[in-house]
Amino acid sequence: FMDAFKWKQEEIDLLVNIFAANTKSQTGQSFRKRLMDSQTYGLSQGKKADEYLARAFRQDLEAMNYVIDVYAGGRKPNYPRIDSISFNITNKSYLYLLKDVAQDVLKDVQQPKLAFYESLWTAVRLLEVNERWDVAQLEPLMELENKKAYEAIRKTDFSRYPYSLLLTLGAGPDQYGQPISPGGMLRSRMAARSYFDGLAPFIMVSGGRVHPYKTPYIEALEMKKYLMQVLGVPEEAILIDPHARHTTTNLRNTSRILLTYGFPQDKFAIVNSSVPHIDAVQNMADRCMRELGYIPYELGKRISDVIVEFKPRIESLTIDPDEPLDP
Repeated sequence: FMDAFKWKQEEIDLLVNIFAANTKSQTGQSFRKRLMDSQTYGLSQGKKADEYLARAFRQDLEAMNYVIDVYAGGRKPNYPRIDSISFNITNKSYLYLLKDVAQDVLKDVQQPKLAFYESLWTAVRLLEVNERWDVAQLEPLMELENKKAYEAIRKTDFSRYPYSLLLTLGAGPDQYGQPISPGGMLRSRMAARSYFDGLAPFIMVSGGRVHPYKTPYIEALEMKKYLMQVLGVPEEAILIDPHARHTTTNLRNTSRILLTYGFPQDKFAIVNSSVPHIDAVQNMADRCMRELGYIPYELGKRISDVIVEFKPRIESLTIDPDEPLDP
């Protein structure tokens, strides 16, 4: 099953060459420019279009294989305690589940030209049966949960505030069925206090469906509810990132929003959490390089025991292919 599901290396090499050759037309050149301008496959400055395109296409094909390895083959993901497969792959009945996945995908491949999508759709089906649709939850954010705050950004006079945004890091519950942890409540209170003191016009709460394993609750959404219903922060002042699974991606995803939602690029944002958590943020560069391959933020001053300044870096737009629940 695994061999049938995945792209073979010779197939990847062949498809990369075909794709590169078929994007040399005028329409293809427009696509290449949009791809390079997006910076989503690393910084494009100094790169040739052929090189950047091949890197992007190869990365996506190999990312499909990675999903299949983890969510069909039981390979350990980067964080097995929260992201591992939902099934016992040594159970004989599991093979019948994989057979059902294969049959389902083949029903959608009625024409030879659709064969290209077999591995992609297999990866998506495997994420689905593992209940791992985290990457798409609450999307599109700009039109749903972040709509009021997104619209308020354009009307905000940021010169009235010392900082553009306050990122509040979560503290995942330890008990299954607990929507928000005591730490999450206290950090939300820190954020509300800073907001009402006028430090920043927007609060960002960041945290996905992470702790404990297979929790039904999205941390950022529960913190938003707490900020609104308990602490009286207006919805138009709250942005959420419901995807981040680690402190590294709390900062990375917030940096992406700062770059793409219209925040002033010359102004620092701030991040608040517990003292040891902010200590960790200040010493997280090596971890970012190890797990992401880049540092998605620039740190500024630590203005209190629980708050430190940061700015987004353009590198934060880069996709992380071995984190399919929050790439």
